[in-house]
Amino acid sequence: MTTMRRGSLAALSAAAVFLAGCSTIGGKASSGGSGKAKAPKDVTIGFAQRQVDVPYFAAMVDAARKRAKKRGFHLEVQNADGDAVTQLNQAQTLVAQGVDVLVVDAMSPKTQKTQFKDVARQVPLVFVDTGIKGVGVTSVSSDNYTIGKLSGRLAAKRFHRGSTITVAILNGGPDDEFVGPDRQRGFLDGLRAGGVKYHIVAQTAANYSQDAAVPATESILAAHRNVDLIVGLNDSMTLGALSTLRDKGNKKTLVAAAADGQKQALQEIKSGGCKGRYISTGLNSPALAANRAFDIALRIGTGEAAPKSFTKQQYTKAAGINCENVDKFLDPDSVF
Repeated sequence: MTTMRRGSLAALSAAAVFLAGCSTIGGKASSGGSGKAKAPKDVTIGFAQRQVDVPYFAAMVDAARKRAKKRGFHLEVQNADGDAVTQLNQAQTLVAQGVDVLVVDAMSPKTQKTQFKDVARQVPLVFVDTGIKGVGVTSVSSDNYTIGKLSGRLAAKRFHRGSTITVAILNGGPDDEFVGPDRQRGFLDGLRAGGVKYHIVAQTAANYSQDAAVPATESILAAHRNVDLIVGLNDSMTLGALSTLRDKGNKKTLVAAAADGQKQALQEIKSGGCKGRYISTGLNSPALAANRAFDIALRIGTGEAAPKSFTKQQYTKAAGINCENVDKFLDPDSVF
């Protein structure tokens, strides 16, 4: 979801050659469950997380650590800091260190596919949040299109049915190959399903970051001062947009998120009520995704279940959130 550092594509190609030339990377065979059963305390699970400077990803790491403590397995976490090549190197290191199962939140599904196919031959590979089709045991994520559509449908309630509104979109940038586009398509379909037509006046990358959303929103407002709705493809970007609107004295433009359900966003929805400016978001719980992914990884690592016993794609609960149901989802003590 974030832009790869300069030179990453070339380095990815080099990494592909290196990995293809390796007869082994270390770690366990991907057959899973073929050896003796293990106790959770004897299982080590690696987690190659894409970045931790975005609340959602940081919350996923926190959930994984809590799951490890609760279930009794060892957890090794690596932070790629938003770089696809770094993530591949870290995944390789974790496998070489002998993890029983590797969990990955993929940075760039298109450019990393070949390398992670090779990794998956060496160790059971479970994706969380962002997976790579046809690679690994399974991928656990939200249904991004569905949660986007549910949020868009709720957002439509704040506008007159049959009206046409102007919309600006804050997206994840060029490396956001599947997740963001699915959320955007879902949200816009939700607006249409709610009887609202739209005209997109701007689409700007903010890389899922609240900080990056500030200058991106300033750029949008410079050209479209009275845009009706700014949509962030996650809550962090939407929160950045809202703070910028307030700083600029803009009292007209409304904001919505296609996904996440971040605590600060839910607090905005609750405090504003049904006439507030933050009108909707969609449930994309990092805890739900992490808990299921690491439970699957542990079942494979202990030998309780074989990798082939899991479906290739698993979705967490989907829901749209607005002023009418926000209390059901807001947990003031939540990390995210």
